[in-house]
Amino acid sequence: MTQITTDIKTAPSNHLTQWLFNPFRFMAGYKALLLGLPIILITASIAYLGNTHFDGVLDVHIGLQAPLWLFFAEGLINWICMAISLFFPALIVSRSSFRAVDVLGTQALARWPHIVTALVMLPDANRRMGEYFMSKLNPTAPAVAVNYTDVSIFVFAAIFALLMIVWMVALMYKAYAVSCNIKGAKAVITFIVGLIIAEVLSKLAIWLLITQSAVMHQPQ
Repeated sequence: MTQITTDIKTAPSNHLTQWLFNPFRFMAGYKALLLGLPIILITASIAYLGNTHFDGVLDVHIGLQAPLWLFFAEGLINWICMAISLFFPALIVSRSSFRAVDVLGTQALARWPHIVTALVMLPDANRRMGEYFMSKLNPTAPAVAVNYTDVSIFVFAAIFALLMIVWMVALMYKAYAVSCNIKGAKAVITFIVGLIIAEVLSKLAIWLLITQSAVMHQPQ
């Protein structure tokens, strides 16, 4: 009786843990895609309010003002580059059949910690710190005054953003391993290789998009 009672009490906690760290056991394919895409778009909308650029699969920066569509493009490019960079290695090492929509859906869902990052980066203190660093790099730029509160908020946001990136990478790995049914060293090695390729591809794609459209120089 005691053991049964304990299992009943801990079951909700275990279920919550699974949803936070491995939701792909419950959701994949089109369901994950239908939830993951709005997550990417919501993240972009919040990032737009704080000028927070996710300009790479693993990158978060406070940047210049830009049109809303660029923030959407950054999120979609990061997601697609990650999914593609994992899909093809999985074709080589996985002994099971899997669907492209499973990789796309779970990788979109795995990016949900960036919503929290975008929210944490919203305070004006982060923007002022970004402008402060830019003024130090550009001697001709006007000086920007910051205070200890700004520094404290920025440090907290930076640490929190780093933790969210670690969480997101863990989710992306789980998504890859579950959706493609890959385990052990094969999963770890191919994921790391795919992550590096995705980071390079996403940075290059976003850089080309910005330079070709010159969105950072358009009047707001």
